[in-house]
Amino acid sequence: MSDTATTTQPIRDFALAVRAALSDLPTDDIDDLTDGLEADLVEQAADFADADAPAPGFALGDPVAYADELRAAAGLPVRGATPTVRVSVRRRLRTRAGAARTNTARRIRSTAVGAAVLDFLLVLRPLWWVLRGWVVYAVASVFAGGAISTVPTDPVRWLVLSAFLILSVQWGRGHWLPGRWLPGFRSVVSVCAILVMPVVLNYTAHQGNVQNNAYVEYNPSPMPGLMQSGEQVTNVFAYDADGQPLTDVQLFDQDGRPLNVVNDPANTNYLPQLDAIGEQDMVVPSLLVPGGGGWNVFPLRLVTSGDIDYTYDFLGQADQADAAPSPFPFAQVRPLVPMSETVQPVPTPSPTQSPTLVPGPTASASPTAGP
Repeated sequence: MSDTATTTQPIRDFALAVRAALSDLPTDDIDDLTDGLEADLVEQAADFADADAPAPGFALGDPVAYADELRAAAGLPVRGATPTVRVSVRRRLRTRAGAARTNTARRIRSTAVGAAVLDFLLVLRPLWWVLRGWVVYAVASVFAGGAISTVPTDPVRWLVLSAFLILSVQWGRGHWLPGRWLPGFRSVVSVCAILVMPVVLNYTAHQGNVQNNAYVEYNPSPMPGLMQSGEQVTNVFAYDADGQPLTDVQLFDQDGRPLNVVNDPANTNYLPQLDAIGEQDMVVPSLLVPGGGGWNVFPLRLVTSGDIDYTYDFLGQADQADAAPSPFPFAQVRPLVPMSETVQPVPTPSPTQSPTLVPGPTASASPTAGP
């Protein structure tokens, strides 16, 4: 047994020297590099007769050089050199962001008020997930259609918005992230959504104001202003005594009030009417009255159904720029004639003269007998 100890002592000393040359490494690395080192050397030495004086083919050599070979094989730096660990920019940023987030949370939670506020914000995280999906949808609409679409206007857009919302919520829950790069991509999307959110919110508020103003501006009066035989009158056409059409005729009632075909001329911009084939046209007031309100200047102007915009209002919007003179129902009507020409005078019968009595011959007196 002593012979075995004597035989392996140089190998033990060599292994100790190798471990000493690797002492600058972590313990786990040293154990990984030198695990089974003595057994390997003993097995190699068994092929030689004298381990105390190893044969030339089995020279233990320099333990430091052997340790350097182990370092090189494991990809570790040489002894005395500063280890250079290459860390990607993404990992450094993620590490710094995580450290900053942890430090910020610790400082906020250092007070009772800060801890309560942070807990409340954490409860609102699902709302942020939904908002993030909505912002991403608005940005995606720019690349798809060239304009921001914050509110879907057709079923396809609703499906796209739903898909973004579901994806954002699942990402917030830590799901649907199979790739190693997806968590980093999620962080980039969140940062971009935060930066773009003020623009999207401002655009949405602006669009809401435009739609509200358009609805108020183009809201027709629901009550008729002029009726005939139970039906609403939407336009009036005038002809002169010769039966020729007249334009820009102002009409007033018995009290001098403008004769309007709408109930509220000041707040009504157009009046719908049906054409001969059942299409909806729009009657608009005359622009000849200063300050508007030209609803009593006849005939009123007309916007045909093909020029009506139905973007914001199911009733449609009429633009004065598209208005044209309303066509007269008749190119000419029967002219008026003076009363003297329409009524023939009745001839006055000449008076009958009373018969003149002509006296008949007076009977002469009987002859008087002479003496």
